[in-house]
Amino acid sequence: MFKKSKKQYLSTIDRVRRSYLRFRIISLSIIALLLLSLGALIYQNYDYLLFKTLISHHYVHTGTLDELFAAHDIEPTSYSRNFDNLVIAIVTQQIRLVDGDVYTYQYTPERRQAQIQRVATRAAEVEFYEIAPNVGYLFLPNISPIVRDFVLDNRDEINQFDNLIIDLRGNGGGVLDDFHTIAELFLPRGDIIGTEAARWRLFGWNVFTNHRTSRGEQFFEFDEIIFLQNHRTASAAEGLIMALKDNLDNVTTIGTLSYGKGIGQATLPLRGGFAVRATVILIETPSGATVHNIGITPDIEYETDGDEIIEFAINLITEEL
Repeated sequence: MFKKSKKQYLSTIDRVRRSYLRFRIISLSIIALLLLSLGALIYQNYDYLLFKTLISHHYVHTGTLDELFAAHDIEPTSYSRNFDNLVIAIVTQQIRLVDGDVYTYQYTPERRQAQIQRVATRAAEVEFYEIAPNVGYLFLPNISPIVRDFVLDNRDEINQFDNLIIDLRGNGGGVLDDFHTIAELFLPRGDIIGTEAARWRLFGWNVFTNHRTSRGEQFFEFDEIIFLQNHRTASAAEGLIMALKDNLDNVTTIGTLSYGKGIGQATLPLRGGFAVRATVILIETPSGATVHNIGITPDIEYETDGDEIIEFAINLITEEL
């Protein structure tokens, strides 16, 4: 066994001391940075924090506060704890009144859970089957993770047919990423699916534009693709139609003018089960057009919204075979 000399011991102790000193400096720097950040946050929100304290803790007409909370379906566990929810509800209400943006609002916990359940229940209606010889029928009730996964899980079966009818009647849209994933199955790599413009959060009103392109290999190659649409076909469902229609030459739309929603929203979870939803994206088609407040005019107008439109689509494909 080798024994360490006194000089080696002193060198080891010196290294430990230096490491400890570095650790202390780094720790104190992190603490100082956190304190500065906290101070900046308090400074930026100083007026609001004072206002919140004044109203929630000291305003004497508590009956008025009760009416305000009740008007926005908020049952406060305390005025202070739910004051932020009240402010968010009032601000988003004013945005809707001024701008007419009905898609910006606050969810109460009950409404949020009800919305999640509605989306899941609607999505469960998705289906695919052979509706005529060599013709597949795909009904997409919304654009959601459940619908996306259904399409992905059944893509081999769907791909057995040369022609496809995609029924988007009543499809109010949903998640943009899910619509992108579905569209990528139909498009060659590099094709533009759509364009999204949003405010860059760090630089005020500067706007950046993001071209979403197909990133995978084209999986579906149909002879004919027919979309069925109506006045309730909206948002991501309209995006799916235009993503294929602008890039492929075998797409036909049948039905009535679609809803016309070319904006996207983000939903931000809040404490206590609340959530706030706000319009954060302007959406354009691959060709650079917008459907917002305009809608998509079908290639073939067809007013009847029952099964007759499906029979019409089948006959249209059959005649072209």
